Amino acid sequence: MSPTVLPPAPEDEKSDEETPANTGVSAGNFRVRNRRRSPEFTPVVMAAGCGSQMFELSNDRAGKTPKCMLPVANTPMIWYSVNFLIANKFEEIFVVVRQGDKDVIESYLTNTIRKLEHDVHIEYVCIEDDADLGTADSLRIVAPKTKSDLLVISSDLITKVSLSELANVHRANNAALTALIAPRYSVPTPDGRRKRNKKDDRDFIGLDPEDDRILYIANEKDIEDEISIKRGQLTRFPHMRLHTNLLDSHLYLVSRTTLSILDNHPDVSMMRCELLPLLVRKQIKQIVNTNYTVFADRIYSKKQDTDEDSKHPDEYFDILSEPESVGCYVHHTDSFTVRVNQLHNYIKYNKAVSENMDDVIPKNGENCDISKQTQVGKCSRLGNSVKIAEKCSFKRSFIGNRVQIGPHCKIVDTVIMDDVTIEDNVSLTNCIVCKDVIIRNKCTLKDSRICDGFEVSSGSEFVGESLVADSEIPNMMSFSIYNSGQGSDAEDLSK
Repeated sequence: MSPTVLPPAPEDEKSDEETPANTGVSAGNFRVRNRRRSPEFTPVVMAAGCGSQMFELSNDRAGKTPKCMLPVANTPMIWYSVNFLIANKFEEIFVVVRQGDKDVIESYLTNTIRKLEHDVHIEYVCIEDDADLGTADSLRIVAPKTKSDLLVISSDLITKVSLSELANVHRANNAALTALIAPRYSVPTPDGRRKRNKKDDRDFIGLDPEDDRILYIANEKDIEDEISIKRGQLTRFPHMRLHTNLLDSHLYLVSRTTLSILDNHPDVSMMRCELLPLLVRKQIKQIVNTNYTVFADRIYSKKQDTDEDSKHPDEYFDILSEPESVGCYVHHTDSFTVRVNQLHNYIKYNKAVSENMDDVIPKNGENCDISKQTQVGKCSRLGNSVKIAEKCSFKRSFIGNRVQIGPHCKIVDTVIMDDVTIEDNVSLTNCIVCKDVIIRNKCTLKDSRICDGFEVSSGSEFVGESLVADSEIPNMMSFSIYNSGQGSDAEDLSK
């Protein structure tokens, strides 16, 4: 007997597995469906930060340059987050921006995506420039626009992590939130050791070694005198390990349960320092309350239907009445991961990104006029329309677009942004030169920052200083000394 052949099911009756159009594209085990169906995760790029720790670089006389548009290895840092999502086959991305920053960010992303022929739609979520809204507030705005869990990523994150592995951890634990953590990046010493920069803000992350559950999380600057762990938590998790060498990368998978909790706590504004600790506390209380309840310095045994339960504070019953369990977990990665959010790491991370993200960043730019007598090291990168005169030397440096450099200049470990003019016989070592800067001839600068629009006079010598143009004082230039260790805080250059 010949086998029975079933006729093909109508298009609208086929299952997800049977319909090729609905299977989407698979990145490893990370499922991303096409636009006709809700994706498993909806990506949200947080790009509305003001860059308070990099204010000198993002401050501009004509307004404010978005922090996310600062160049890292000659590429605006927001592109690394967006490209990361595109590489993982997402076709729709939310980008949270300040209203005043939207045009410049949208113009750059639109032109870049069109040039690279990517098929992706970006929806911009704008918040008012003067609005005091945090990342958790932004989630409240985005959440109603999608029915899926959220993938939240900071625009200053640059990583090569496998997103499928992070998603698998999230699914396996049915987590309310899963965070990506990585070893904090540091340059190895000649003997192979890695030393922490004392200027770095450390994350204190307490984990259960059995399942990588988050038991404590805080940033060093948010801790006043001591770290306090309740007795009940230590009794339930006696082997908790507190890590200080790990980076909270600000890449999170966030469930709808978490978004519901966020709606019930309108006072929570920041995701990292308010929402995440809140989830951890709820998780701990749920787990601890399954065996005993801790209040003040007493431990009460949990018994059903006893008068003792009525003596517990209302918070105990609120925790037990949570509709779903709250589980917070981490995924460890050894892949290259940095956050470009602190000024003292800016040059170091430019070099690190250039070495580790070569497949993302562009090669040397177009329409450049470089003298044959100029030496450009292999670790240096040039932008578009760069003009460099004869007998110059560049080592481990990054030159932006439309930069003009005169003869006999030596530039080492330096970042130069767009539209900078450097005259002859200038030496720059470990410096950051922001856009529209003019450096006159025979200047020597080391370990310094020259902010937007500043003009350095001929023959100047600066070490460990930050030169800031003051547009509010007519016909005057001023600079502030941040790192030189001298006694004066400011000096007037107009004298």
